[in-house]
Amino acid sequence: MKSAPLFLLLSLASLLQAEVPKLDTLFPAGGQIGSTFTLTAGGKLDEKVKLWTEAEGVHFVPTGKKGVWQATVTAQAQPGIHLVYACNEEGASEPRRFSVGKYPEMEEAEPNNEVGKAQMISKLPVCINAKLGERGDVDGYSVKLKAGQTLVALVEAYALGSPLDMLAHIVDPQGIRVRTFSDGRNLDPFIAYTAEKDGLYTVQLAGFIHPPAADIKFNGGSSSIYRLHLSTGPVVTQVYPATIAQKGKSEVGLIGYNLDPKKLRLPLDETALLHRGGDVLVNPPDCIQPVQVILTEKAATLEKEPNNKVEEATPIPAGAGAVGGLISDRTDVDRFVLTMKKGEKMQARVKSKALGLPLDATLRVEGPDGKVVATGIDQGTDPDPNVSWTTAAEGAYQLIVEDQFHRGGPEHYYVLETGLPAPTYAVTLPERKPVVIERGKSLSVKINIKLLNGYKEPLIARVSGLPAGVHAADVTVPEKGGDVELKLAAASNAPPATVPITFQVWTTKEPASQITADYPLRSEDVRGTTLRDRASWFWLTVR
Repeated sequence: MKSAPLFLLLSLASLLQAEVPKLDTLFPAGGQIGSTFTLTAGGKLDEKVKLWTEAEGVHFVPTGKKGVWQATVTAQAQPGIHLVYACNEEGASEPRRFSVGKYPEMEEAEPNNEVGKAQMISKLPVCINAKLGERGDVDGYSVKLKAGQTLVALVEAYALGSPLDMLAHIVDPQGIRVRTFSDGRNLDPFIAYTAEKDGLYTVQLAGFIHPPAADIKFNGGSSSIYRLHLSTGPVVTQVYPATIAQKGKSEVGLIGYNLDPKKLRLPLDETALLHRGGDVLVNPPDCIQPVQVILTEKAATLEKEPNNKVEEATPIPAGAGAVGGLISDRTDVDRFVLTMKKGEKMQARVKSKALGLPLDATLRVEGPDGKVVATGIDQGTDPDPNVSWTTAAEGAYQLIVEDQFHRGGPEHYYVLETGLPAPTYAVTLPERKPVVIERGKSLSVKINIKLLNGYKEPLIARVSGLPAGVHAADVTVPEKGGDVELKLAAASNAPPATVPITFQVWTTKEPASQITADYPLRSEDVRGTTLRDRASWFWLTVR
């Protein structure tokens, strides 16, 4: 028997060498708290690939079958959107989003394209895991409703990173399309429909490709994955005001559908907060997904209607910090009054779109003489207005909030913050790429620290999460901020590893605090906000 030439064996070895994984899909793209199920991952995934997630209480165990894992979402898991990575000895993939929910789950059953042949949903609430299987695919789900009963539904597709701009229709018992829903806080529809009569109603779903293409046909394919949450029970969609005090208790009102009028107030404190990807969330009873809030130094005050006119303006107490408000209809204008001294500096910010709320706010400041001092609308990556001014005279300054398109309604809530922003700093990495280090060698990673609002306290930069055999010394940040190089060194006997790390900048005075460098998960074609728009994990591979 002849042996194979050496160069051929070497070529085969190079072909068999592992590659950095590519994770394209997860199905289902989420699971119910307290459940175990089979999860299939799509992409370039060899037999050594592991699935890693930041989510506590979520575990993925290989089944021995390529691309198939047993997923467990324990009772300790937190609801919302989490990140999942595929990793091996060569590196890690880009993340996919995985949604942890509260409703019992089921999978779509095809064929369900036609109204008369839609999938019958007999028990609510439920979360349906599905995909638009081919171009032109339309999925239908039928539920029985009584007259006056409200069906609430949330689609997750764009929020999961699927290339879909979803559209939802409600079809009545006679087969007539009675309502169409498209964008909610992003491209995913949110549905609230009250039945006019008893009967079988159908939710029809289809999706265009996103980012948009020249062709306008409905999209479909292996990556066109979505989750549909359905309920006729109580659903909390917002809290009012959307703020929680950093210390002490805050009481918020619950906003949503089918709620018990006797249970519309909820006390919360800082222990109820979920911190995820730079956002602050709360998890009130009966919400489909967590609700975004702002963390404030003090509990917020509320606007007092009527406050459309100058003489009706709601006073902002000195040091109040935040006020909750609502633009109730297209004619509503909310005025607030702030008493200021000559030469005083001030900043005012509205938060609504950033919290997933529908208000397209404008913010205008008028001086004691009624003349406009400052105006603001959404700018660049900030979906909400922000204005600054210095007073030319002592007196009462009016802050006016309205919708720039003269819209309003029962969901157009906002938070108005006033006061000079606290000194702080921002941490970024000029380059976001995997960090690969060879054993016995070192490399440097550059981070940038920008000091904001007069920040002057000493800072140190460090790397967190390094594996055994890899070291990086803390580095003092220059007094004026700027670029800092962190040097990572791998011992000659460091074991191979692929691990998530973070780059952090810490204060040196007690109590110490830190800010972690993060980055947007979407850099282009951003259409609204989701519950997970940023990530802070960078991956280190030791070879």
